[in-house]
Amino acid sequence: MNPQAFFDELSAQWKRQRSETQMTLGELIAALEAMPDGAEVANLRDAHSYRGYYSDLAFERGIGIRPVSELLSECKAALGNTFCGYKGGDYVMDAETPVWVAYYGSCGPKLISLGPEGQIEIQEEEQS
Repeated sequence: MNPQAFFDELSAQWKRQRSETQMTLGELIAALEAMPDGAEVANLRDAHSYRGYYSDLAFERGIGIRPVSELLSECKAALGNTFCGYKGGDYVMDAETPVWVAYYGSCGPKLISLGPEGQIEIQEEEQS
């Protein structure tokens, strides 16, 4: 195995491990689709490559709430889209991509769940 293939596989393995402990883009889309028409959700916006793991997706936390339909559209637009990492590189977001809540260029907490009233549960990443 060439070195690049080795590191690509290792990176994919770490991404799969992260997706087991937090919401993925696909899970977020499914949760938003399950909410009733006209519902509102925490104001997550401005999807971008996450600073901590460029292959992951982050949303900035805005003030207040927003319609589910708006966030759902933004999530669906991110699915299959290529984002540039903070210091370069191109990363395609898929349904298994872990989701974070962080401003562009910053690290932040994991998105753990989306509650029935549109509230989010977040958790800081454990440091090893």
